[in-house]
Amino acid sequence: MRITLNGKEQKTTATTVTELLAGMKIDEAQFLAVSRNGAVVRKNEWSATRLAEDDTVDILTIVGGG
Repeated sequence: MRITLNGKEQKTTATTVTELLAGMKIDEAQFLAVSRNGAVVRKNEWSATRLAEDDTVDILTIVGGG
């Protein structure tokens, strides 16, 4: 299926937010914020949140620096 991920169209076989993050090799233990179609998806809902064709997903991580 096709989704828009952080502003870029992408093909994915992931069916949930958890699968999408795993496929991107993002560790769920990292501090992340995820939104699907403009709505925040809470971490405890990632495995139950199903992705669909043409969804827009934004994933934010914290990057430290000085």
